[in-house]
Amino acid sequence: MGFCLTVVLAAISVLPRDFDYIVKYAPPQDAPLPAEYVTNNCLLAAAARKSAIEEYPDEIFLEYVLPYSVIREGRDDWRGEFRERFAPLVEGMDDMYSAAVKLDRTIWDMIDVHYDTRRDQARQSPRHSMRIHMASCTGISIILIDACRAVGIPARLVGCKWTTIPGNHSWVEVWSRGGWHVLASGEKEREDDIWFLDYACQADASRADRRIYASRWSTSPGGTFFWCTWDFPSRVSDVPADDVTADYLPGGRASRKQQPAH
Repeated sequence: MGFCLTVVLAAISVLPRDFDYIVKYAPPQDAPLPAEYVTNNCLLAAAARKSAIEEYPDEIFLEYVLPYSVIREGRDDWRGEFRERFAPLVEGMDDMYSAAVKLDRTIWDMIDVHYDTRRDQARQSPRHSMRIHMASCTGISIILIDACRAVGIPARLVGCKWTTIPGNHSWVEVWSRGGWHVLASGEKEREDDIWFLDYACQADASRADRRIYASRWSTSPGGTFFWCTWDFPSRVSDVPADDVTADYLPGGRASRKQQPAH
C-alpha cells in the first residue's frame, strides 16, 4: 500500500502518540506487535480522519478509529483494502451516521458476507468472514465497524445477553454530530424501527451479565469489561468496555423514541 507524501508528512506529527496508544493498550496475546503493522495502521487511520466527513475529538479518534481490532477477533490487515473499496461510497455524504447507513446498505453484497448461524466462530475477523461468506451478528458488526473506521467514522461494538428471552445480540454504534447512534448492522431495517431496541430496553442494570456494554480500546475508567458472549457464556471477558445500559432503558438516548431521523 502506498501513501502520498503529503499524507505521510501530515501523519508524522501524531504517529508517535498513536503508535504508543496502540501498543500501551494492546491485549497481551497480541505481543509483540510488528512495528510495521502498527505503523501502517496508524498512518491509514490518520489519513482516514483527515478526510472524514465530520470533525471529532482526539479521544474519539484514539478509541474508535485508530484501533486495529474491535474485540478479540483474529488480526487482519484490513484498513487499506477497506478504505480503497468503501471510501467512494461515502463521498459527498452530509454526516457520518448517514454514511454508516450507506455502508451498511451496500458492502454486504460487495464482499459477499451475510448473517448465517453456520459460521465458524462468533467473533470472526473480517477476512475469515469474507473467506467463508458468512458471519454471526458479532462478526457482521466487526466488519461494519472496520469499514466505518477505514473511512474515518468512529464506531464501536455494543451487545448484551437478553433479559427476557434466550440468547444475546451484538450491534454497532457510530459517532456522528457529537454523539453515539445505533445501527442495526447487516439487517436492512429502518433506523427508526430497529427490532432489538424493544429487548434492549428491558436490560437489567442490577446484574452484570444482563447489562449492555460498548467496547473500547483503552482501560475503562470504571474498570469495566465486556460481558463475553462469544466464547464463555457465563464469564466476563478481558475486553475493556463502558456500561451503556442506561442509554437503552426507556427514555435513554438510544431508546426507540430517541433514534435520529435520516
